[in-house]
Amino acid sequence: MLLRLIKIKMIAVLAACGILLQADAKDIDRVFVKAGNMLYKGVAVAVEDFEISKYEITNERYAAFLNSKLVGIDGKYKGRLLINVASEDLQLEFVQKKWVSKNGYEQHPMVMVNYYGAVEFCKWMGGRLPTGAEWLYAAQGGAKTKQYSFAGSNRLEEVGWYKNNSNQHSYPVGQKKPNNLGIYDMSGNAWEWCRDDNPVNDSSFCLHMGGSWYSGEQPCKLDARYGNTPTHFSNSVGFRVVFTADAFLINKNFFKKYKGKPWNNTPQQIPGRLQCEWYDMGGEGVSYHDNDSINNGSGKLNPPNGTFLNEFRMHEGVDISYTKSRDIDNNPFNLVQPEMDQFYAGWTIPGEWINYSVTVKESGSYTVGLMYTASGDGEIALLIDGKPLTTALFIPSVRNEKETIDWRNWHHWNKIDTLATVPIKKGAHVLTLKTISNGNMNYEYLEFKLNQ
Repeated sequence: MLLRLIKIKMIAVLAACGILLQADAKDIDRVFVKAGNMLYKGVAVAVEDFEISKYEITNERYAAFLNSKLVGIDGKYKGRLLINVASEDLQLEFVQKKWVSKNGYEQHPMVMVNYYGAVEFCKWMGGRLPTGAEWLYAAQGGAKTKQYSFAGSNRLEEVGWYKNNSNQHSYPVGQKKPNNLGIYDMSGNAWEWCRDDNPVNDSSFCLHMGGSWYSGEQPCKLDARYGNTPTHFSNSVGFRVVFTADAFLINKNFFKKYKGKPWNNTPQQIPGRLQCEWYDMGGEGVSYHDNDSINNGSGKLNPPNGTFLNEFRMHEGVDISYTKSRDIDNNPFNLVQPEMDQFYAGWTIPGEWINYSVTVKESGSYTVGLMYTASGDGEIALLIDGKPLTTALFIPSVRNEKETIDWRNWHHWNKIDTLATVPIKKGAHVLTLKTISNGNMNYEYLEFKLNQ
């Protein structure tokens, strides 16, 4: 499986890399958009480096997201409706407890998805919706703009599906001419949600841009701005995803005055195993970032009973549990058998990170391994002293179709022996483990082996 390379302005070595495309259904082809200045709504705006999905998000990709999040036939996630399951225009169907694209619509843009549905997909990928300014800058061609009326041309026929050529329906993405940056369908095919106005409530205005198969020429022009409420569904509104430095990196100034302390005042050693539950002391925003303040393992999943296993770090936000027998972590679908009564960090969500103080005994090249579970494909990244040590690293799902107990898909263990090869200098460092996409993963340990 190829790893995707991520260009980030702040890191010169990454900025020099290209983007490797993956065939995985949950990955996204990206185009790097270099920073520059533009006029947006008549105001001069500075746009930072970002990446944007090359194509509108397709039905196939959205179905993978719904299945990863175990969204049922009601189309709800965390109590909120994401897709219009009652509409005949929805190009997905629920078959044998899974979402699939209707036949022939796999590569059509995902429509009948509201603003909330677009946002949740973006979070799953470790990205976000583009702002109005970012969307327009990318559609214009970034710094390569030629002041076209549409994305890549003054002739809409060349670059987009719209009222005069669509025969009143959408088309598979990427069939028309791309714009100067190699981005497809930014004029026509499907409107695209933007995050210019984050909703305060369900009556708020949310921006969408680009026009659709249903639109005439005027709504497809780059300077046209439309929108609707965040609960709005339409057979002509879809979206794409943006990835920025803040979606991949911790704040660049984070480590200038690091106040975390190693667990038990003892830094973990490299080479060796780095136990994921032995993260630094210091709390939220210092030694870790977690989506909530509750330890969903210790003290919640495992009620306090006076045992070390049940109560380990139970008042901190990082979610800690331990491997159990009784056919839970000791199950027939493990690819690697874990030891019992071993702690792990779980309930991961994209954007969460954990810090570890480490002592590296010898400078050199290290092979990194990971003991983990994953109910769907995901990605992690490693940073050292606040700087990227790796690009996004692909973590394959261990979900098994033969599993009869669905929640146990979170307990199928596997080990990747060669996750990455990285150079690390001798001395004291702070290592960061960050969840990039999908989440729904448990981490028992990272292993660092010195290459001879």
